[in-house]
Amino acid sequence: MRNSVEWDERIRTKGRVVRVRRKNCLILSMMAALLWAVPGFAAPRSDGELVVQLVDAETEKPIAGRMHLKNSRGRPVRMRVKGLNQFADHFYIDGSIMLGLRAGQYTFDLESGPEYRTQEGNFELERHADDTERVEMSPFADLAKEGWYAGDLDVERRAVDLPLAMRAEALAYAANRDEQSGNVAVDGLLIFGLQENLETEEKTSLEVLRAAKQAGAHVVARTPFEWDLPVWLASGELDAISIIHLHSLRDAVVDNEGAGRPRDKTFFPNKTGNGRWSEAIYFHVLNSGLRVPPAAGSGTGVNENPLGINRVYANCGDNYSPEAWWEALEAGDVFVTNGPLLRPVVEGQPPGYVFRLMGGEELKLEIGLNLATRVPVDYLQIIKDGKVEHEVRLDKFAKLGGKLPPVVFDDSGWFTVRAVTANIRNYQFAESGPYYVERGGQPRVSRGSTRFFLTWIGEAEERIHGRQDLDVGMRKKMLAEQAGARAFFQALLKDANAE
Repeated sequence: MRNSVEWDERIRTKGRVVRVRRKNCLILSMMAALLWAVPGFAAPRSDGELVVQLVDAETEKPIAGRMHLKNSRGRPVRMRVKGLNQFADHFYIDGSIMLGLRAGQYTFDLESGPEYRTQEGNFELERHADDTERVEMSPFADLAKEGWYAGDLDVERRAVDLPLAMRAEALAYAANRDEQSGNVAVDGLLIFGLQENLETEEKTSLEVLRAAKQAGAHVVARTPFEWDLPVWLASGELDAISIIHLHSLRDAVVDNEGAGRPRDKTFFPNKTGNGRWSEAIYFHVLNSGLRVPPAAGSGTGVNENPLGINRVYANCGDNYSPEAWWEALEAGDVFVTNGPLLRPVVEGQPPGYVFRLMGGEELKLEIGLNLATRVPVDYLQIIKDGKVEHEVRLDKFAKLGGKLPPVVFDDSGWFTVRAVTANIRNYQFAESGPYYVERGGQPRVSRGSTRFFLTWIGEAEERIHGRQDLDVGMRKKMLAEQAGARAFFQALLKDANAE
């Protein structure tokens, strides 16, 4: 595959790449702050009307989108319209919408999934205005045409709102939790596709995981820092781990680990710390020789994220279906993102592929990369065995024609490709599913990473002993599960082949 890179309109000045955002500065005579959803419904105390029409700039056909509208004080405008597809600080537009607003100054963001440029602007509404504004949304990528389909694995919204929201966010799969879906969240586990009721009373999280798998469901760790992660890993039952999750917000972060294992803020400081801690844990999983694919979910409905703001793309080729999507995810043929769109191909192979090393040979792998982004990417990295092997600034990557340095292996290991933005308000990045290299049929197993999980298990046991809400029977079961996980990681440590 040809290496390529696409991004929003940029200008180059003195060797630097400066992003130029398109802004629709609507200096209009119109009214402000209520959306129209039902014909004939008028906003109380509105001063005028504005019809907003969204169209694809290339096809000129109507498209769905999401609007964030703020008043002159920078506060989100909350619409009082029955039936409006509205959530938190945003609402959805199905091709067009009529806004009934109070007179005043407004700013807005308009988005239609991560494959269109964000349209930002401002306008002033005067009394008695009656106007129509056509907004052209410019696409710069079409991942479904390439076979990549986006999913959000952490959704708790009204089912009636999802069809429009999914179209506006370019989502193929949204695993909503409701009575009919068979999707539930229990004890840090996201469970999908249950065909029967799952009994969770008086069960440990491991028992819930095993029961869900026995019932034919898919199970994903909601965050990497769930206290029982080592237990789930030892069971071999976990399908994926969400490394971009409900703590990662649209332009902020929930800067703690909640009820999970807390990070050391000395090593993982600032607003990016939670995200980097999540990723570091996942790298320890891979360094322990465990091939668990990455996933992502927004947590929308639990938090105020828009649907799909954190997402995982699975490579389904020409044959998308929910079943094919899950098959690709569990094979690791994915990338996760809360910003850039990154699709690597290594020696013609997709993420999740296992390269074989024979005898004493050395393996040199050329990395092809397609990158599209509407947010400023700071640098690209190749992560080998949990450490940065190569780093390329985006401007240099573009000047070199979209080429990354090769990655070289003389023993078992793994690598992934990562794009990191300059955002300091959260950890914004995209990362491919890992590629694996295997010599003699053996994965790379790191002593340091297996000890990392053994330390974790010791802390979890202390925590269980200190919990006052557990009866004797439940405490005994939970400690027995930790002991089983310890034996699993001790066996890995005994056979480890790397530091």
